[in-house]
Amino acid sequence: MTAGSKLVRQNIAKINPDERKKFRDAIVKLNKKYYPGSKDDFRPKDPGPYKPAGHVSYWFKQDEIHQATHVHNAPAFLPWHRELCNRFEKMLQDIDDTVALHYWDWRSDPRASPDGKGGVVNLCTDDCMGNPIGRAGPPFDTFDNNGILAGSRDETGNPADPPQIIGIDINGAGVGRHNEIGPPDIAPDIDIVRAGDNRPPQQQFRRFNTAMNTPHGTGHYYLGGTILDAHTAFRHPMVFLLHSNIDRLWASWQRKKGQEWRLDPDRVYGELSGTVAQGTVPGILTPLEPWAGVNAPGIEDEVFPARPWAEPENEQLDPANQKNSRHISVVTPPEYDEYVTIPP
Repeated sequence: MTAGSKLVRQNIAKINPDERKKFRDAIVKLNKKYYPGSKDDFRPKDPGPYKPAGHVSYWFKQDEIHQATHVHNAPAFLPWHRELCNRFEKMLQDIDDTVALHYWDWRSDPRASPDGKGGVVNLCTDDCMGNPIGRAGPPFDTFDNNGILAGSRDETGNPADPPQIIGIDINGAGVGRHNEIGPPDIAPDIDIVRAGDNRPPQQQFRRFNTAMNTPHGTGHYYLGGTILDAHTAFRHPMVFLLHSNIDRLWASWQRKKGQEWRLDPDRVYGELSGTVAQGTVPGILTPLEPWAGVNAPGIEDEVFPARPWAEPENEQLDPANQKNSRHISVVTPPEYDEYVTIPP
């Protein structure tokens, strides 16, 4: 589906099976495409100085980026993750220009998501996201080290090595339902999107951004497995379906009728617009890292470089990478098939 020349992000349970397979196949192909250099270029932070590895796959680059930054519980939480999702979608489209970054509607169990035609779809099969419990297996069985610690990145710390394991545990025993079919215990989307609406405009983004923290955490916890831990969450493709849905809710908040100022880079963040990095907490004016480089003025503490936005490729010097959360490409929401409709 397209809107003008743009692809539309859709509920992955409602697209046809062939489109789901194209989405899956594009991810598999990203894990066979590599950034320049050798994995032996890597030097860990201890004893340091840290040097990023080469030859990291395009898929696992997402894990390296997320581990290097951890933009959570911060003013830049939503815009930074939108930038991550947008860049990932561009990678998918370089593989297959008909694929968009679809989303999982967290009002449904991924093993029984409404297909929009009166039936349900199991997203946790070889045709899509792999096993719903334990090791992912096909179609991602070549992504990890088959559960073996030796030689995995969990042993070496090298992002060019495969992780020991990737997998999820949907609605697992830790959630208290012992893998029964059922959606996460998340507040209604309309309540999330309306958070802060009773506040002055200057305070509304702060309230909405804060309100997203709990459902975001619940979504990670519900999917479980390697998605549960922020240090391993972006090793499993299901995490992007989760974050695309989070971005859809932000897009819904921005597109509320009568609130067009939420699409204005100078107004959308309200009282947070001028925030800068406070230690490891990035603000709205903090350069979007690691793409802007770890030496960009105003960067937060403890961010690790990642190639090619570091030596020797130095793509961080490209003006297109020198941006913060107020950049129009970040503020402008992607196109989604469905938005949460909020009365004016």
